[in-house]
Amino acid sequence: MDTVEKTVEYHELIMTLDSFGDLKDYSLPDGYKFEFWNKYGDIESWIDIHLSTGEFASMSEAREIFHEFYDSFRDELTKRCFFIVDERGEKVATSTVSPANEFGYRCVVDWFAVRRDSQGRKLSKALLSRTVKLAKDLGYDKILLHTQTQSPVAVKLYLDFGFNPFILDDKRGWDIIRTFFEHPKLKDFQILDVKGIYDPLLVNVKNNLDRLHDDYFYSVWYIDNRNDVFVNEKGKFFEYKFFDNGKILKKV
Repeated sequence: MDTVEKTVEYHELIMTLDSFGDLKDYSLPDGYKFEFWNKYGDIESWIDIHLSTGEFASMSEAREIFHEFYDSFRDELTKRCFFIVDERGEKVATSTVSPANEFGYRCVVDWFAVRRDSQGRKLSKALLSRTVKLAKDLGYDKILLHTQTQSPVAVKLYLDFGFNPFILDDKRGWDIIRTFFEHPKLKDFQILDVKGIYDPLLVNVKNNLDRLHDDYFYSVWYIDNRNDVFVNEKGKFFEYKFFDNGKILKKV
C-alpha cells in the first residue's frame, strides 16, 4: 500500500484520543533527536518536509498555507511545533499540537509528516508518541486529529496507536478505509467495491501527468470549483488547469 493514494475519492476523516492514561512510548532510532521550532528559518524546513511527501507541489502553495494556518498562533510555535532531526542535523519530520475548539476538543494534531526519503525508518510512531506526550505536557487530557482517505497508511498508524474514528455524517470515508485494510476498530464499516473508491477526475489527471512527467509529486485542488494541478518533478515546479473532468490538462 502506498503512503498516499491520491486517486482515491477524497473524504476528510476525524479521529480522537480520549485518554492519555496509558500512553504508548516509542523511542527514536539511534542518531535522531527531537527539536522544537526555534527560528524563522524553520519555515523552510517545514515546507521541505511537506513538499517531499507530496502534500504540496509548489513552494508558493506551501508558504501560503503555512501562513494561513500558523500566523494566528505563531508566538506559540516554540512550544507547539517540533521536528525530528537526523544525524546530519537535517529536519526530516514534523508535528504540531495546535490550540483548537472542535467538538469539545481543545487541541489538534496538525501537519504530521515524515520526509519521503526518511519513511520506513521507524520515525512515525515516535513522532506520534511525542506529539501526544506534548499535548499532555501542555495540560490537555484528550486530542483530535484530521486526516483523510488518501492517507490510509497514516490512518492505520493512528488506529494502532489508540485513536478512534469520530463519525459525523460522512460514513463513506470510513468504508473506504475499511476497504484498504482490516482493523478491529473498523468492524462496523463496509468493504466496498475497490473500483468504486477511486475518483474518475483524479484518475484522469494522474493518467495525464504520467504521460508528461517522471518521478514526480502532485496535488489537485478541485474543491470549491478550483481546477488547479501542481507538480514537483525532481525540484522543478509546474502548474496546470484541468478540464473535462480531468481528461484535459493545460499548462499555466
